[in-house]
Amino acid sequence: MHVDQKSVSNQTNKITYTHIKTGGPRICFMFSGLGYTYEKPLLYYLTMLMLKHGIDVVHIHYTYSKELMTKSTDEIADVMMKDIDLVLQDVLSHNNYKNIIFAGKSLGTIPLIQRVMKDEVYKDAVMLLLTPLLTRSELFESLLENTHKGLLVIGNRDYYYAEEVYRLKTNKMNIEVIENADHSLDVLYSPVESLKALETVLNGIEKLL
Repeated sequence: MHVDQKSVSNQTNKITYTHIKTGGPRICFMFSGLGYTYEKPLLYYLTMLMLKHGIDVVHIHYTYSKELMTKSTDEIADVMMKDIDLVLQDVLSHNNYKNIIFAGKSLGTIPLIQRVMKDEVYKDAVMLLLTPLLTRSELFESLLENTHKGLLVIGNRDYYYAEEVYRLKTNKMNIEVIENADHSLDVLYSPVESLKALETVLNGIEKLL
């Protein structure tokens, strides 16, 4: 296994990323949340799971202010894609991957749903949507048109939870609602239940790999 820390830039943007290489033919690009970084349990263990299966991992290191969340969904997607595209182009132009997986957490699901999933280039990619912001109507409407294989996970105590989430289930997209879990997929004051929730998510993802 080899780990590269890189930065890429254009005239207006500069972004860093970590590329963990196993030598395998598959890659997983991860888009973190606003405060939920790659060291947090869900993304940390998701990274371990990918590496277990010989899947390369890219952590994209963006930083945005909370003010970004006051913008429209499409504005957020555009701001983030200016950074994300730099990484995607750099990695994919220098490596020959056969399969691509995208994993987004919270804020990271916005560019994933609104831009990446609508791009024909990535029509065969597997999508892992971890606590997407379902109360944003634009995201929900986009997901209704989804044809990707993948998994959507959200807790029913998450403030972005929508009761109509099961409308998004398709033959290719699985839906997992974690009982009593919040936006971090933690069950409040119950570490054992929180760990069980994490296990449920990882098992669901592993079935897709």
